Amino acid sequence: GGTARVQQSELPIVHILIPVDSRGNRGAGRGGGGTSWQNMDDGLDGIAIDLPALNIKPTHGDYIPMNVRVKDPLWPMRDMLDFNFSVKPGEPHTLWLDTRDRILPNDKSLYITIASASAEFGAASLEGAELRLVFKPRAEALPEHIADRLTQVKDNYANMVEEAVSSEKLNTWNRFYADITDLLRVDPTNDLGRKYWWDANKGQPRPPYTEPAVPAGVPAWAWLQVKDLDYFKRFINWYIDNRQISNGEFGGGLSDDSDLTDMFPGVELMGAPAKKITDSVSKELEADYSEGLFLNGLASGQYDELHSYEDGINVLGQMMLMDFGSPKQIERAMVTAKRLEWLTGINAAGHRHIRSAYFNGEKMSEDGVWGWSKSRSYFVFQPALSLVLYNGAPETRKMVLEMADGLLAHRKQGPGGRYTINSSINFKTDQEAGAGGGGFGGGGGAPWFLMWSAYRWTGDKKYLQPLLDSGLEQVNSDAIDMLGLRATLGPQYTATGGESAWQMTGDTRYLEAGYRAQLQQEFDREYLNTYGSMWIDRIADGGGFSTGDLQRERLGGIALTRDRVYPGNVISWQFDAPATDESVAILVPEATPDHFKVIAYNLDSTPVTAHMTGAEIDPGKWQLTQGTADSTTGPMQNATTHTVDFERSKTLDLTFAPHTCTVLELKLVDKGVPYWSRPDLGLDPEDVKVDGRVMHVTVHSIGSVDAPASKIVLRDSTGKVLASANAAPLKAPLDLLPKTETVTLRLPVNADYKGGSVTIEPSGGIPEITQRNNRVSF
Repeated sequence: GGTARVQQSELPIVHILIPVDSRGNRGAGRGGGGTSWQNMDDGLDGIAIDLPALNIKPTHGDYIPMNVRVKDPLWPMRDMLDFNFSVKPGEPHTLWLDTRDRILPNDKSLYITIASASAEFGAASLEGAELRLVFKPRAEALPEHIADRLTQVKDNYANMVEEAVSSEKLNTWNRFYADITDLLRVDPTNDLGRKYWWDANKGQPRPPYTEPAVPAGVPAWAWLQVKDLDYFKRFINWYIDNRQISNGEFGGGLSDDSDLTDMFPGVELMGAPAKKITDSVSKELEADYSEGLFLNGLASGQYDELHSYEDGINVLGQMMLMDFGSPKQIERAMVTAKRLEWLTGINAAGHRHIRSAYFNGEKMSEDGVWGWSKSRSYFVFQPALSLVLYNGAPETRKMVLEMADGLLAHRKQGPGGRYTINSSINFKTDQEAGAGGGGFGGGGGAPWFLMWSAYRWTGDKKYLQPLLDSGLEQVNSDAIDMLGLRATLGPQYTATGGESAWQMTGDTRYLEAGYRAQLQQEFDREYLNTYGSMWIDRIADGGGFSTGDLQRERLGGIALTRDRVYPGNVISWQFDAPATDESVAILVPEATPDHFKVIAYNLDSTPVTAHMTGAEIDPGKWQLTQGTADSTTGPMQNATTHTVDFERSKTLDLTFAPHTCTVLELKLVDKGVPYWSRPDLGLDPEDVKVDGRVMHVTVHSIGSVDAPASKIVLRDSTGKVLASANAAPLKAPLDLLPKTETVTLRLPVNADYKGGSVTIEPSGGIPEITQRNNRVSF
């Protein structure tokens, strides 16, 4: 009948703390030197531990599994070394833990844990153990310390930028701060460290930067412009070459990848080699479809309003610019446009609004906080807007105009007399956010792209009012010239002193200042934006600088940047090798659908052949005047004038003389058939299939006018006709459903069509929306 003794159980792990200094435990008075590494000139090479013979039972055969971890003194939740090993009972061992080299901080202790798989293991098991810190010369320890801290800085910062973390209340910031402080402690002039710290802490002086010197005899604006353009081209090529995998993903998840590629179309249209960039975005879009991101034209996942748009809908908008007239992309946009009729509706107030901010392609949540439109809800209309821009799509155009009218009904005058529109509206109640009906603040203004497109489609100036309320600079087009407002708004633009001031004054010093500022920012962020592996939707267009100004200057308007989704450029460019987009600097000081001017300076020492393609211009006969000038503001000299047929997707071939400022002025003198009054037949490469001696060709009608009968012709590389077949007339897809016919061509024996083509040749002589989709080459 004795009394049982209960021993409190403990985990088989021993915590060892090596204090940075032991002086705190001493009393006052004289004493010997400490054992600290404080202010030591050497770096930690590793740790030696003499383990005593363990007097515990083995747990795995004859062995006892063990683990030792050396914690990072800056961040104990991070291991500098994590090592598993096994020992036999009764055998002492010395462990040499070759850690990564560290210049140990003066104010942080070292923390080590030793654990075992045996429940018998504890602090008493290590009685007699010894631990030694082994140091090496500082110069030898610096490379590993700097490399590791820089890697930790990079990885921490890459995961901070999405939410712009900067508060000491958040350990995400504290971890980054500790790592970069330690990096700069041991290497105060570390170039990348200084760039990371400045990016996160812009109140301090910028990292050292040497401004590029403009070569003698070259206009500064021209040289700086092409250097700025070169950065964006290199950036895109770097991501294609180093990050994109075979199915099209870039590594940030297809959703956030889509934000990255918002930059791609504009750079291509400014003259970067087109095929590589187009193929890249095409692979990404095909992954969006093949991986199941689309459902009924909208996102398959039920998301908030912004991420529903970013799950591939924006990539479809990108491809509609780069693969202009592709039946596949047009018909995909038709599916999206049709489903937007379901996502929107006419409410009790008689307004068409978006019904939900949480939806996918087959269901939506309409109650509580979800039954609202929000400021970012409208981006999902991007493919629908591009569809109407292409062929007029009456059903979709009507829906968008009803949306714009619904928003106009919410235009109100505020206390200061300024009119605003709150775009966050409850569908059921028609109440606005912040007006008694919203469970969230703010609301955002009317989406400019809905209002501008409504104005462009109808000419009704009521749609301009919200844009004039908030300023026209948000519009991608050269709105100030299209509306004839230079005299009234020009002084405001000039007063800003930005690159838009150049357009009003012709003074290229505004451009030069903007290019220099952007080049410095690109220099500071070159590593961060590439090898720094930043959160992918925080890069470039989303990271404080953009291609927007470059597009305005080279294209006469912005084709696309992130969140600016309705094209406004009047032209695009490509160049014949050996010339590149960097061979010619271009300015478009005025750009309207019926008149624009181009100033081009050829920086090469040889003539450059350029291809200027029409974009948002009216079709017809244009008067083209070409001459030279001594400067961007000088009078045109040696001018010649002739008439050309020019319209959207049609290309004019031009030659720019070396080291010469060439001036072009184009004016529409005879209007052609409007795009929306034209039929359009087209095919994609995948519409041509060969089975033995039979070729099947699928023809699509993608205009808003019924297409006439046509002939499908197969030619060899010399132009010789190998086979042909007739295609019947096709209805226009006014109901947003595909209208196609598949015709069969009988191939001659031993027919060699390599290098040849299949073409659609419509009858009747009526012009089509574009000729670009009438040919597939082999």
